[in-house]
Amino acid sequence: MIGCHRSSHTVWRILTAAAIAILAVAGCASSTKVDRAPAQDEYLQRYNRSALQAFDKGSWQQAAAYYRKALDRAYVRDDFDAIVDAHYNLAVCLINQRSYEEAFAVIHQAETEMALRGHGSQVDFLFLEATVLQLRGDSGEARRITDQILAAGPEASPLIRSKTHFLRGLVAAQQGDTERLRDEIALLGKPELPQLKADRYELVGHLATAEQSWQAAVDAFDNAAALRREDLDYRKMVSTLALAARACEAAGKPMEASSRYLRAGISAALQGDDREARAWLDRAESLAEAAGDDLAVGQARSYRSRLLEN
Repeated sequence: MIGCHRSSHTVWRILTAAAIAILAVAGCASSTKVDRAPAQDEYLQRYNRSALQAFDKGSWQQAAAYYRKALDRAYVRDDFDAIVDAHYNLAVCLINQRSYEEAFAVIHQAETEMALRGHGSQVDFLFLEATVLQLRGDSGEARRITDQILAAGPEASPLIRSKTHFLRGLVAAQQGDTERLRDEIALLGKPELPQLKADRYELVGHLATAEQSWQAAVDAFDNAAALRREDLDYRKMVSTLALAARACEAAGKPMEASSRYLRAGISAALQGDDREARAWLDRAESLAEAAGDDLAVGQARSYRSRLLEN
């Protein structure tokens, strides 16, 4: 799913599952010379620093708690940039927790704040909104929002535009629209960034799945998972492994499917994603039992037991 950190004074990034991709934006600095640096709000800095540390460890709930504190402090300061940044980062954490309704509310709060202060909607918030809509299954509305992003012109960076084409490809896959899915793959081109390469492979895997070209789907999803790992996007990596496992099942390769479900389940369990971990470990065990693979059965049961203990 999607993830990001944003700050007006440092770089920020979107890690994508949802997402949620690395987007770097430099903060603006005044050219006016001063005798000393302006005073910094230690509380705001501390909350943001702690939130980012939790975010980088995948501790979404803890990161969200710190971003809520950062948001309160930003309102104390009446600091518009910090208010918008905290809304953005909090929404991303909530998306990673799959708290889509709450994330949607936070995004709308930010858009209201921007409107009240005479600022229009920003494309990065539109992207978050479209991401939440797609994850909730509202593919038609998600596509409508992506139309706005692509119509924004230079305001939408090349990276935002690429991520938007990926999102539109996912929407097309949800809707079973293979022609539109092909178009979005073509519009992605041949990217160099690992995350964008992974996006393209994932869309290719969805297209191969729609065409029932099972081995091509397995290969594409495996490549996407490897690139997600390279990009340290472990949550998206495990969901892509699960897609590869389903394609293996459809291809009539239960042992290969079991292996991928097991790997996805173990990683998800260690990331604290208990619901998905149980589902994948259960499927890995079922397939391994049917194939008589006692070693894989034992591994799946061992990690499921850990989940039950917690």
